Amino acid sequence: MLDHTKLNDLRAREFGKSLRGYTPGEVDEFIEKLLFEAGQLVDAVGALTQQIRELQDDREEIKKREEQLSATLVAAQATAEEWKGLAKKEGEQIVREAHLKAEEILQRAHRESEELHQQTREKSRSEEEGRARLRHETEMTVSRLRGELASFGEALTRWENTASDMGGSTNETPKEIRF
Repeated sequence: MLDHTKLNDLRAREFGKSLRGYTPGEVDEFIEKLLFEAGQLVDAVGALTQQIRELQDDREEIKKREEQLSATLVAAQATAEEWKGLAKKEGEQIVREAHLKAEEILQRAHRESEELHQQTREKSRSEEEGRARLRHETEMTVSRLRGELASFGEALTRWENTASDMGGSTNETPKEIRF
């Protein structure tokens, strides 16, 4: 991956000079290295994007489970009310048992619901952190690429000026180009 150390190394890179300017092979090799690094950055961005998609899918699955648990909670509450009515008919003993069972169901549903809420919050937080990292890496990559493009633009302008000063057109290759 392209990092500040490598970027500084690349910026500090000096090419050997021949009689007619920079050695074309070295320049080509340098450009190829830059392109390779940019390709790795694109791959990293793609991997992070895929990871975000997977986290979003996980989040949707958790939402579905939460809805199911909410329905279970409603059903449990309805069941508790039914049992309460039956318990009155069958006696106090049955009432106590029904309340205990209903409370267990509710507590379990609440615990599961709270766990799912916590998982959702954690996934959401993780997703936001991933997005922030992706944004930061993208901004850094764009900034570095802009710097490189500016350097290439300056070199092209100097080349065009050299060609113009030599009385030729910019379509003709000057005999010597200085960067």
